[in-house]
Amino acid sequence: MGAAAHQPADTARLSPVKRRILAQLPSRRMVAALASATALVAVTSACEIMSPAQTNVPYDAGNGVEATIDQLAIRGLVLVGGSGPAIVSGSAINLGSDPLTVQFAAEKSSGGGSELQLAPREQVDLATKGLELKGLTTKPGGIANVMITSSVGGTTVLGVPVLPRPLLLDAHPGPHRLLTGSASIAEPCR
Repeated sequence: MGAAAHQPADTARLSPVKRRILAQLPSRRMVAALASATALVAVTSACEIMSPAQTNVPYDAGNGVEATIDQLAIRGLVLVGGSGPAIVSGSAINLGSDPLTVQFAAEKSSGGGSELQLAPREQVDLATKGLELKGLTTKPGGIANVMITSSVGGTTVLGVPVLPRPLLLDAHPGPHRLLTGSASIAEPCR
C-alpha cells in the first residue's frame, strides 16, 4: 500500500497515449506514386539500350558524298544533270603543302571527264569551275560511279548521287547558286 497512499483520491488518471504507427509512414498514395515514377524511369531509360540517340551516329546530312584521298578532301560531291552531260558540284580541298591535279571521270561513259589544279591548302567550289562529265548514262535520282584521280593519292571510285537540273531559275529565291545549262552558273538571286 505504500505507493497508492501518496496519491490524493480526487486526482484523475489519464490513460496512456498510443502512438499511431501509420501516421509516421508515408500514405499509400505516396508510395504508389513513387513506385510508378520509378517504374516509368526504368522503362523509358531502357529505350536507349536498343536504339541509341541518332545524334551519336555520324552521317552525311546533305545529298553529296565525302571522301579523303591522301591530301585531297572531297566534300558534298554530287552530279547535276544526268543522261548526257552532268555538272560536277561540291568542294575540293588540297590538305597538303604541294600543288595537285584532280581528275573527275564517269566510270562508264562515252564522253570525257574534267581536270582541276589545286594550289597548296586551296579549297574550291567545283560548280564554279565549269567541270562537266559528258556521256553520263545515269538518270537523275540514280547513283553514278565517278573515278576521282589525284596526282598524289591515286584513283578512287565513289558512288555519287545524280540530281536533276532546276527547271525554273526564277522560281528559286535566295542566295543559292543555281546550276543551269551546260556547265554554266547562275548568279545568286536577289
